[in-house]
Amino acid sequence: MDTLERDPHIAAVIFDLDGVITNTVYFHYLSWQQLADEERIPFDKRTHDLGMLGLNREDALCYLLGDRNISPIQQQRLLQRKNDYYLELINELNSEDLLPGIENLLIELYTSGVKIALGSSSKNAELVLQRLGIKHFFNFIADGHSVPNLKPAPDIFLYAAESVAIAPHRCLVVEDAPAGVAAGLAAGMWVLGVGPDDRLAQAHLVLATLAGIGWTDILAKIDYCGHAKISD
Repeated sequence: MDTLERDPHIAAVIFDLDGVITNTVYFHYLSWQQLADEERIPFDKRTHDLGMLGLNREDALCYLLGDRNISPIQQQRLLQRKNDYYLELINELNSEDLLPGIENLLIELYTSGVKIALGSSSKNAELVLQRLGIKHFFNFIADGHSVPNLKPAPDIFLYAAESVAIAPHRCLVVEDAPAGVAAGLAAGMWVLGVGPDDRLAQAHLVLATLAGIGWTDILAKIDYCGHAKISD
């Protein structure tokens, strides 16, 4: 965890998508599994979870292929097939697929006047938000089409912050993946990790879930973290 002093007054929250707002990770796994089976590439859920979580589509394909060499045209065809399988799987996605606590938190942020942005490597992020029925909460959506360098580079979070006109040190990133945590820290933002503490230990604050957690609770914990850092 870095020790830079930050302004604890948060004016914008930038959410990751998969694993924070909804869990489409299993759909990604199933679509990669179908592609791997068709291409006769050894693959299972453990391989996916340990090596591909948090990666953009292109990097995930490189990980899947390993030392196999293919042409750029073949690469694009494989990526398109994978995406087609994924889009078919999420066709029935709806508000019931929101993760616990996220809808109440979005409502609270929205009514409090806090800027809400998305910072996701997904190239289907806007579609997913529409299917979930929460797109109207977001002031800005930064996705896999927005910047050339995705997580763990800080670019997508910096782009989102600039787009909602909030300085990075007044932004809170909400992430569930180490690459996203690293990106948020590199952007000079506060970072809230949602998930196992051992996987997200570099974040300023880690919560197992957002269920039952209000915005005032998060602010209080961040304020405590800020004072703790200042007194170190």
